[in-house]
Amino acid sequence: MSAVARRFPGDNSSTRNKHLKKYFGTADSLDNNLELNAGNSERDVDMGSDKELSTNDLDPSGSQNLDAEDQEETHTLDNAIGFHTYESDGEQSERSDYSRGSWYHIPTPPPSPPSSPPPDQDVPEPLEDEDGFQNLNAIDFRKYDRWYAEPDTGEDVEMHAETLTDKEVDSIIMLAIRQFGTVTQSNYERIQYSYQHKLQLLTSHRLQTRIAKLSGVNPVNVDCCINVCHAFTGKYAKETICLVCNAPCYDFKNRPQQVFQYLPASPRFRAYFNNPDLIRKMLYQHEFKHRLGRINDFFNSQIYERLLRTNIVIDGADTGVQHFPGKHDIAIAVMSDGVNIFDQGSKETNTCWPIMAQNLNLPPEERAQMRNLIPLGVIPGPNKPKDFDSFLVPFVEECIDLAKGIDTYNAMTGQTFTLRVHPVIISGDMQAIKYLQNFKGPNGRVPCRGCLMVGVYHADKKTYYIPLAEPIATDSSSANVNSYNPHNLPLRTDKKTSIQTRKIDEALTAGLAEDLRKRTGICGPSILDRIPSIQRPSSYPHEFMHLFLLNHGPALVSLWVGTHPGISDAGSGYYLLLRAVWTAIGIETEEATYLLPARFIRPLPNIATSVNLYNAESWSFWLVYIGPVVLRGRLPPKYYNHYLQLVSILKCLLNLENTTQRIEELKQEIIEYVEKFEEYYYQYDYNRLSVCRLTLHALLHVANDVLRCGPVWVAWSFSVEQYCREIVGCARSKVVPYPTINRHILQMAQLASVACRFPIIRKAMLFGKSQAPVRSSKMEMIYHGYPNTILRYPHLPGFPLNPHVRRRLAQYFHTNYQEWTFHAWLAFIPDRAERWGKLQIPEGDSVRCAAVVDPLLSYGKRDSSFVRYEFQRDLNENFRNRPCNMVDAFGYGRLDFIIALTLPRSEKFKIDEPTLHILAHITEAKGAEGDAATDFVSFTQFGRSIILDVTSVQRVVGRIYTKGVKELGEWYIIDRTLDCCETVFHPAEHPYDDD
Repeated sequence: MSAVARRFPGDNSSTRNKHLKKYFGTADSLDNNLELNAGNSERDVDMGSDKELSTNDLDPSGSQNLDAEDQEETHTLDNAIGFHTYESDGEQSERSDYSRGSWYHIPTPPPSPPSSPPPDQDVPEPLEDEDGFQNLNAIDFRKYDRWYAEPDTGEDVEMHAETLTDKEVDSIIMLAIRQFGTVTQSNYERIQYSYQHKLQLLTSHRLQTRIAKLSGVNPVNVDCCINVCHAFTGKYAKETICLVCNAPCYDFKNRPQQVFQYLPASPRFRAYFNNPDLIRKMLYQHEFKHRLGRINDFFNSQIYERLLRTNIVIDGADTGVQHFPGKHDIAIAVMSDGVNIFDQGSKETNTCWPIMAQNLNLPPEERAQMRNLIPLGVIPGPNKPKDFDSFLVPFVEECIDLAKGIDTYNAMTGQTFTLRVHPVIISGDMQAIKYLQNFKGPNGRVPCRGCLMVGVYHADKKTYYIPLAEPIATDSSSANVNSYNPHNLPLRTDKKTSIQTRKIDEALTAGLAEDLRKRTGICGPSILDRIPSIQRPSSYPHEFMHLFLLNHGPALVSLWVGTHPGISDAGSGYYLLLRAVWTAIGIETEEATYLLPARFIRPLPNIATSVNLYNAESWSFWLVYIGPVVLRGRLPPKYYNHYLQLVSILKCLLNLENTTQRIEELKQEIIEYVEKFEEYYYQYDYNRLSVCRLTLHALLHVANDVLRCGPVWVAWSFSVEQYCREIVGCARSKVVPYPTINRHILQMAQLASVACRFPIIRKAMLFGKSQAPVRSSKMEMIYHGYPNTILRYPHLPGFPLNPHVRRRLAQYFHTNYQEWTFHAWLAFIPDRAERWGKLQIPEGDSVRCAAVVDPLLSYGKRDSSFVRYEFQRDLNENFRNRPCNMVDAFGYGRLDFIIALTLPRSEKFKIDEPTLHILAHITEAKGAEGDAATDFVSFTQFGRSIILDVTSVQRVVGRIYTKGVKELGEWYIIDRTLDCCETVFHPAEHPYDDD
């Protein structure tokens, strides 16, 4: 029985061939296969002859041993695998010269059996060949090739059955390491070879093929102009020359000169429902509890509530189905940003435009994880697209199909259902939104996408600025100026924008259309308008990270230090900081790094000398926490109080939860802040117009954006920045970077889809990081009675308690167990206890006790020993003769060490069995009274040491040392409130950041 017959027993030859065709496709002609086999022997084939040879010409004796059925199966299998001889196209073929007879495409012939040596050479007799390899002929090799290829058939069948072998799992995990690490292709091959006796890995080519089949993610390649003017889609689909720059679409070999690779998201959405864990997590949207007046996610927003009440309308046709009718329907946020892939070490600028989606159905803590991002493609550079819409055609077409619904199999129910996916938010920086929304954007006469305010033209700078009040003319004696009422701006609406767009399209002349564009700030319709769930401009909120952290905040600081473009003095104001003062602020900022836990922020550079190294994460922490401390007593009070208004706005926007009432109040606070900003810095001076950028005016619309689209963290760009970092990191080639980028994001999408389908892969791709089940290791201890407290090394099991510590312990027990006197407890407490050096508290903070902090070690460079603790204070502690009067209180201090003290059995103290107490030895910050999360709390010296139960430690805090107010200096407590969202690019590598 042949190998194929053994694979499909009980079937006849034709049935088995049908099975093979099912998995391999239709085989090529028999002649091609015979030609391949004929080419395996140089002995019997005349390379100059065009005559086809049969298998009998190769080895008549060998061919007689193969029955007809086996020959048929062999031909089918060989052709299905793809071992064909190359057949050149005819002269009339539509293929390019590159694929017609080119020497680039000469196939590599299969290995040939060793030929016999020429008869005139003296060759010693070969040794006895017990395996028979010396006697191989072409037919034997063909049979071996068939047997070698047959396991691939089984593996493909197994793949379709959704089972993975250990070899495949290991290979996919190694691919993930390559994808998100620094393992190159050559190093992968070295690992594969060096550890082949321990670790079996697929070859790169086979692994990529398997991943592509498993994921179902097949890229859509869209031809585009080499200068990225537009893609050849839609109205450009039949063009072969760019209509903007006249560059040809194809080169002389009929190959596209530039390609945009779009990655369909439908396979990813279907893959979600092959994973029961993900299915349960994505019920977050269906089970979300709507609380009136609360804003804690997109699903409490005005847009979502409107979508729930409206039907899906596709190209003007009402489908009769409302948005989100099913509990599994998905809402996504689409994000884009421009990134220069050669921003370091190169004078060349090459900007590309990554596009990705974020699944809003996942819980907020899951959405921004790298493995959950949905890459959609990267519009290549080096230039900005002239027609952004042409690149979005495949995305819009897929969104329309997703709005209609796609059949999806649910692994939990075992049934197929109709899945609908709706993009609800389009997010990005102002330049990206300018293209996506097809508005004039920055520097336009009507630049704002939220209102129709007309800018003021600056003749020297040849651009428009957008102040609330026009500048006062120097030759005018009148103090009245034209101004807009910030409480009643001419807001854009979806209906008004649609009418204005239609008028532009229906304009009778090009001049009239251009005049309408200038007056409305609208360039024309956007292809995203075809998506039923997207409305202009409601679905385009201002993005928090770029607006506040990368534009307005740095611009404000540049005014203080005199580096703002075009503004070198304070005008009639007095806000400029002296160089010596700014230098001191930079030094204090840099030194604050050592007093801040690593969980708070990465090391901060000197802001006075290295401000260019600050990113959005650094700016966020500096503006909210460090700036108010180091500028206190240095920035004039009027300007300092105005800056504190900005800090209050930032903290409100960063809250995980808000209320509609608080956002309405925030709207008034922002209006007051912007008006004072113009008064203090713009001063209504024509020459100072440049401080009134669009990024200042856009602040007026942020509150409305929150009410309409949800909290700022729903669609901010921290997640897309991670995506951009991956793109910049893989663009190693300076000549042809985009094929590398396309391959990288394709593998990223395919890996994520496979991880969704196979939980074993998804779990393995955590690499022991977040959400990995971590309880305790050999260097950790969780004691009975303290299930949420993890103690970590260093550990001293027989730590001697000195008299001072014993007295504090006695005072602690006397305060909590007043039945016995202080001296009785002092005599009863054991002489030794266990001492621990690190503490992991329930909120996730890791505290390194002061006793184990060594500044000479790398870990000692970040001090995480300061904590906020709660306790009960005795109001009569200074009066020993009065009874205790305990009240709740909290304080700040230094955690010195942790004691695990076991009290022995004692009838006197009514202890029936040894009792464990885990206690924290804390030295309080003297005078640090108040809540540092909302007020300024400072101290100049340490106070007494106390003993508290370890559960009293609430969270880790930081400190900043400054001489802004007191000449001798003081420490200010930095207490991050737990209600604020963390503005970080990278999630924690593991729960213990300080380690």
